[in-house]
Amino acid sequence: MNTPEELGALVRATFVGETGEFRPCAVFDRALDCIRVITADTSVTEIRVNDLLTVLEDNYPNSNSRKYVGFTIKGARHFCQQRSFNLTIPIKLTELLDAILASTPDPFVRVVIDGIARPLVEEKKIEPVSLSGPVPRAA
Repeated sequence: MNTPEELGALVRATFVGETGEFRPCAVFDRALDCIRVITADTSVTEIRVNDLLTVLEDNYPNSNSRKYVGFTIKGARHFCQQRSFNLTIPIKLTELLDAILASTPDPFVRVVIDGIARPLVEEKKIEPVSLSGPVPRAA
C-alpha cells in the first residue's frame, strides 16, 4: 500500500455496497439532544459560539471549498419545546435559526447564523430535521 489511491481502492473494495456517496444533511442526535448539520465529508474542528451553537471548520480547506462546513445546535429538542415548535413534524432549519436569533441579543451569534449557518442550509438545500420520538434514557 504505497499511495492514497491504492488505499482508497482497498477501502472501497472492502466496503462495497456498504456506503453511498456523501450528501449534505442535518441529523438529530437524540442521546445528545443536538442537531448536526454537515455539508462536507471532511475532518473538522468544532468552534463553540455559545451554549447553543457550535460551528464546524474544515481542517484541510482548499481554495475551492468553504472554511466552515457545518454547525451544531445543542439542546435542540429542549430549545424547540421552550419555543413551542411542533415536534411531531420535521423542523425547517431556517425557522430554527430565526428562533435562535430572536432568543439572543449577541451580535456575534447573528454574524454566525447569517454568515455561516443560513447560507449552508440554503445553498446545500438541507432538508427539515425530525426531532420526534422518545429521548433515550441512560442505562
